Amino acid sequence: MAWKYTKLLTNLANAVEALCGSLRDDDVRDLAARADAEGRAVLRAAGIVTLDDAVHDAARAGFRVDRQPGQERGGGSSWQSLARGTGSIESDHLNGEIVLLGRLHGVPTPVNAVLQRRARQASTAGARPGATTAAELLTEAART
Repeated sequence: MAWKYTKLLTNLANAVEALCGSLRDDDVRDLAARADAEGRAVLRAAGIVTLDDAVHDAARAGFRVDRQPGQERGGGSSWQSLARGTGSIESDHLNGEIVLLGRLHGVPTPVNAVLQRRARQASTAGARPGATTAAELLTEAART
């Protein structure tokens, strides 16, 4: 289970990438880091064990995604859901799990709550990846 919850933590940024388009600028990295910090706080409060970062990083050291000649990789699974216009996105299962556990254990999760809601709204509305700024999401999370 430690592997699964560590994977959950790494996937909290999926909604960030989908909504903001990439994980390259400082505001976007800050938003992803805040989602991660909330996730870690919630899991600690719930007594859920995750892997040590060094163990996780060592296990994934050889993993890489190769680009196919002539094709550009746009983003991860949530980004792809928006790009394909599927009408659904995994944020309810990823960020939503952190929001639910936060409620159950008294840990505030404003960033994950905003990511969950806004990703679902973007998917339902047929929004394209990158249609939202990280600054907008950070401001919204600060108001909650």
